[in-house]
Amino acid sequence: MKLHLFAEWFGYALGLLAIIAFALAVVAAASGFAGWAVVAAVTFMVAVAVALALVGGTVRHDHRQRRHTPRFPLPGGSAWPVKP
Repeated sequence: MKLHLFAEWFGYALGLLAIIAFALAVVAAASGFAGWAVVAAVTFMVAVAVALALVGGTVRHDHRQRRHTPRFPLPGGSAWPVKP
């Protein structure tokens, strides 16, 4: 269960980092700062790749163990309802 929480929250954080890095890359490229645009673009690609690998690996592991896929927790503390 700890793997689920780690994969969910870390994947969410990396997704937010990817959005910010993409925006920074676009702004840097439009402003003429090619070096910073490349740094931000590489950060974007790494964040997306790591997030997809982490969440995808967790889902694959759960399917091999015949468990439900990870669900992001609701604010009330319970998980998303799973349909049988």
